[in-house]
Amino acid sequence: MVRWEVPPTRRLAFVAVLVLTAAVVPVTLLIGFREGGYLLAVALGLAAALRAVLPDKYCLGLLVRTRLVDVLTAGSLAVAVGVVTGLVPTSA
Repeated sequence: MVRWEVPPTRRLAFVAVLVLTAAVVPVTLLIGFREGGYLLAVALGLAAALRAVLPDKYCLGLLVRTRLVDVLTAGSLAVAVGVVTGLVPTSA
């Protein structure tokens, strides 16, 4: 019998980032754009940090390219989203 399911311990990093990213939509709709944007930046930063420190076998959904490229890409996007979110004017 072939078993295709991935063990839960190997999915934790991806699920953590996915849950945090999914929380962005309700936070943006219910609280505000800025809070949702910062939460998205945190999710991207978490993805970069987890990809940097965890072995490849625990980064299944986060593993796209080499470790360096993944960390630099997610980290750069986290900074960019945080900066752009901070530049958006608040409604008065």
